[in-house]
Formats: sequence, structure tokens, C-alpha cells
Amino acid sequence: MNRIENDNPMKIRISQLSSGLHEYHFSSKPSDVGLEENFQKDVNVDVVLDKTQRQIFLKVDIHTSGHFPCDRCLEDFVQPIVSHYNMLYVMDAQDADKNPVDEIQIISPETTYIELTEDVRQIVILSIPLKLICKDECKGLCSQCGANWNYKSCMCHEEVTDSRWEPLKNLLNN
Repeated sequence: MNRIENDNPMKIRISQLSSGLHEYHFSSKPSDVGLEENFQKDVNVDVVLDKTQRQIFLKVDIHTSGHFPCDRCLEDFVQPIVSHYNMLYVMDAQDADKNPVDEIQIISPETTYIELTEDVRQIVILSIPLKLICKDECKGLCSQCGANWNYKSCMCHEEVTDSRWEPLKNLLNN
């Protein structure tokens, strides 16, 4: 396995690469990949490359983590990010028609490197959950006093009602 650490960009030299399976490991600082300050741990990327005469198939595994505020209680927590993607590089547009558009790129036979940095950045960002919850059992905050129900309870029991529903409530009372 080829191990490429921190200072090297996520590039794989494909010119003069023999046919067959090749494995690579990249470890980069989040800022080198273009990720925001939420990410403080290295971005680790494992690649299995399968090269034939007319195409190159990549299986990519990405592991990192980010610090985010919980959507329920606003406490900061670490969210592991684990993602995978496949990419097929072909040298002929006819080969491209046989595969899903989002998993294929056409390259020229003179291409010397495959650059993974932008793909890795996009996949990490797309892998961040839409709803960031610190734990499944998170109780959230009191909407009235702001108490974090994970640590303490509050005495707020007053139900806040939306005044737009009052006409419907009056119909029930009649």
C-alpha cells in the first residue's frame, strides 16, 4: 500500500502505472482538503484503484470527524463522518455511456494524475447529517426558560398556543 501523509496532495500518478489493483492511503489536514473549522481531525482516505488498459476504477473510503452543535440542545459534540464513493475514469466517451453519469469521468490518455481532493471535500460535506443530534436520547432545551433537559428539569409547564388556532378551539366549545 502506498502511504501518502499530510503535505502531499491527494493525487495518484496514473501514467506508467501497471494494470491491476493498487492501494493508497492519504492523510491530510482538513484545511488542505478545503474543509471548514468544524473539522479538526485528519481526513483519512483509503483508495483501491483497479487499472485496465482503457479505464481506471476507484473505490474510495473516507474517515474523519467534525465538531458541531446539537440541533436539540446546542451542546458541541463530535460527529464521525464515514463515507464511500466509487469513480470510473474512462478514456473513451463511448465507454461513458454504459455507466451512471455521477460515477464516471472522461480523461484523456495523456492524463498523468488523478486528483481526489475536490471529490473528497464534496463527499465529506454531503455526508454531514441534515439533523445533527449529539445522541439519540437527547432531550433538547425548554422553549421557555432555555434549560438543557439533559442535565436538569425546569418548572415550566405552561403550554404555549398559537393564536391562529383559537377560532378552531371556539368551534369545539360550541
